[in-house]
Amino acid sequence: MLFDRRAQSIVEYIVILAILVSLVGGALWQVFVSLQGKFNDVNAEIGS
Repeated sequence: MLFDRRAQSIVEYIVILAILVSLVGGALWQVFVSLQGKFNDVNAEIGS
């Protein structure tokens, strides 16, 4: 391989950053879905 150490560390940094972004995004998505469910329950109670 023609990668030097700096290029390899950049790739590792990008991979770690992508993993962190996906984890944070998944957590935020779960929060959003649960909040959406709660708002739907509230709207159903108001509408009834």
